[in-house]
Amino acid sequence: MIPYTLSKYYNTTITTYPNEEFDYMNNLLYSENFTINYLENSGKEKKDVVKYIKKYGQEIDILQLYHLRYNLLPYYILTYKLHNSKGKIFLKLDANSEFIDFLVKRKGFLPALRRLYVKILFKFIDLVSIETRQNYNTLIKSNLLNEKKLLYLPNGVQKNDADITDKRKYILYVGYVEKANKSIDILITAYKNLKLNDWKLILVGKIEDDMKSFLNNLFEKNPELKEKIILKGYISDKKLLSEEYAKSSIYCCTSKKESFGISTLEAAYHGNYIISTDVGGSRDIIEKTGYGKIINHNTKELKQALYDAISNWEDIKENPENIQKKVLKEFDWEILCNKIIEKLED
Repeated sequence: MIPYTLSKYYNTTITTYPNEEFDYMNNLLYSENFTINYLENSGKEKKDVVKYIKKYGQEIDILQLYHLRYNLLPYYILTYKLHNSKGKIFLKLDANSEFIDFLVKRKGFLPALRRLYVKILFKFIDLVSIETRQNYNTLIKSNLLNEKKLLYLPNGVQKNDADITDKRKYILYVGYVEKANKSIDILITAYKNLKLNDWKLILVGKIEDDMKSFLNNLFEKNPELKEKIILKGYISDKKLLSEEYAKSSIYCCTSKKESFGISTLEAAYHGNYIISTDVGGSRDIIEKTGYGKIINHNTKELKQALYDAISNWEDIKENPENIQKKVLKEFDWEILCNKIIEKLED
């Protein structure tokens, strides 16, 4: 979304391996200035990327990289600077709180050595962005980089024309249906114990192995839940996914950790009331919209939050179009990418 949005101002290219078809770049994200290049796959990423940068480095005015990868970034940065000393590097950290706390707050010789290494690394990077306000504040206090180089840049949303006025009694979740990190077993257990006759739970996403036996046992013992807990599977069509968000009223995130949580933001954009663990950008989203609740990671709190919301729904629910306006004011990709331009040109 960043290179696509910035294609209004620059010629932008995504460089990646041919791991999947990118058909949506020909329709949903079509732009004359937005293209895709594929790396030669030797089986060694470092070799492939360095070779690419050597070949095209002089033509790249801004090189955007993702994640603080200690073992690879120095090679990419050095290669680029050697081939284009005037070029700028933009690093999108895409990091969760656990990663930032591990980097900044660990004590001892090795953590101090790691911070020194990262501090040196940051000197060669022109712009570093982080997705949540909490992690931004942690990095500012760390003195790992100049404050002028750091940008609070949450992930964003792209406008669409989905009808958000026809809200139904649906509780939605979008993402991997798994226990390991997403904790969908907690969501299902909380929902089941509430015995909500007219509210349905909609799960959109691939069912992972660690949930299959859980779901089989659930429906075997409670066959009546098959009509109340709806498994939609993975939805690749963006328009159909948008319709699922648009029809729902409450969105639940029960993750243990998230770098940001794009599905939570998309749910808020479609006017959903957010109930979420304190992960990724959930706190920032709820603070900006005033529409949702942060909970601790346990079934009891989730059950209570769902009960409170649903039993008082007529008093709690807001006009979804008003919520959408609040989300666009803070999280529209156009606004966010203008901040990148301002920082880089400054």
